Formats: sequence, C-alpha cells, structure tokens
Amino acid sequence: MKIRHWFFLASCLAITSCAGSGSTFLAGRQALLRGEPDNAVNYFNPIAQADPSYVVTSAAPRKSIWTYLGRAYYNSGRYAEAKGAFDKALTYVEDDYVAQLYRGLTVLRGDSARPPASAFTLQEISYALREGVAPRRVGAIARERGVAFDLNAETESQLRSAGADSILLDDLKKIRAESAKKGTTSDKQRSEGAKEIATALAGLRDWLDFTIANTTQGRYWDPSGEIRGEISRGLRAATTSPPDWGTIISSAESVGYKLEEESDRARRDESEELRRMRP
Repeated sequence: MKIRHWFFLASCLAITSCAGSGSTFLAGRQALLRGEPDNAVNYFNPIAQADPSYVVTSAAPRKSIWTYLGRAYYNSGRYAEAKGAFDKALTYVEDDYVAQLYRGLTVLRGDSARPPASAFTLQEISYALREGVAPRRVGAIARERGVAFDLNAETESQLRSAGADSILLDDLKKIRAESAKKGTTSDKQRSEGAKEIATALAGLRDWLDFTIANTTQGRYWDPSGEIRGEISRGLRAATTSPPDWGTIISSAESVGYKLEEESDRARRDESEELRRMRP
C-alpha cells in the first residue's frame, strides 16, 4: 500500500489559509472536541461549500474538510448526512483513511431508527451539564425525549468533561439502545461496512508505522502503542468469521477519536522537548 510522505511542522498550531478559512476551521475543530457537533457543522460547512478541496494538514494524518464535517454529523447521530460528507472527502483525498473509517461506520450503522425530533442532542446535553443541571435531571429528561446520538469513546469523554457521571452515561446508553433496536442493517451492509473499516484501519496502521519510523515528530506518536493495539484489535474483529460487530464499531470509533487527540499531544510533547533543550 502506497504511503504518502507526510511531514508536518511542530510549530504549526493553527491552519493557515489565504481565504481566512484557518481560524474558522480551528473554531470548528475546538467545538467538535468540546462535544458541540452542531456548532462544528456551522463552522465546517461554509468552508466545505466555499472551498470543497480544502485539505487539513495541521492535524495529522491529512484530511479533507469534508471529513471533519462528516465527523460532526456522525457525532450528532446524522448518519446519512455523515456518509454523504465522507463520500465527498474521498473524492478529494483518495487516501483519507479517517474518512474511509467513518464511512464504514455509517454503513454499519445502516438504517438506524431516526430519533424523534425532540430527542436530546449531544450538544444539548453537554450544554445542560455545563450550566449546572444535575446529571439525574438530565437523565430524566432524556428518558422523556429520547437520545439522538450514540455513546462512544469520543462522546463519552466529552460528556464526562461536561459533568456527566457513570449513572447518566449508562442511562443514555440504555435509552439509545432501545431506539436502535427499531433500526435494521442487512448482512450485505454489515459486510460492506466491515470490509471498508478493515481497509481503513490497515491504511492508518501503515501511515502510523511510516510516520513513527521516518518523521521527526513521529517519535512522539503513540509511544505506548495504544492506538496501534486498538487498530490490531479492530482488524481482528473485522476479519474473523463471524465478525465481532460490537468490537469493530468500538475499535474503529476509538481509533478515529484517539488519532485526533494524538496529533495535538504529539505536537505538544515535541514543542516541550524543544523548549527544554534550549540553552
């Protein structure tokens, strides 16, 4: 598999753009990481419409702006819109393995039952918690209204940062699971999704191996091997017979989330070491 020689600057703390899209993208990425996917859509969508070929290089591996828009839709539980965004991402960056990873996840999610219009979004729950609404009260409202998104490593981390406790998270999982039972995914869809996820995981594994072995910043990437271990776990689950669907989804989502975090962590670690080395 061909590996692009991606090099990135340790001092690059924001995207630069002649059209000023960099600051807008950065605001959208911060919203996405805070657990505000609807706000993130409002930042990413204008960039994607104005410059469909916009490529993000500061948060490695490089990705299309459509990938970030798709992730915002995905975290909102809007899987059909997410899939459309990932399709566009792959027309602009053929080896955008993050887009391919999440596209496979949208296929696996399949025809998930559409939540009621009043269902609690991730952004609404995060906001309520940050405003001091007790987790118990948030859970009670969620049971009345429903939940519009799935709980995964990324959304759980964002909710915990906002003030969610384990009881609330368990409640949200149960509420969402009851809703998801009404949806259907064919065996053909599952097989297609698993195959696409496996291809994406293999591409990310090769990119990560190359980055670690051949780039200056690579020595700061995945020092514990946690991401590579999760990739291996997901590949095993996707290639066994019968596939382990739960593990495929959890591993793929975990890899996508951890890669986004790792890009920032590796840059910080490199900058800190360079600072310590200065006379």
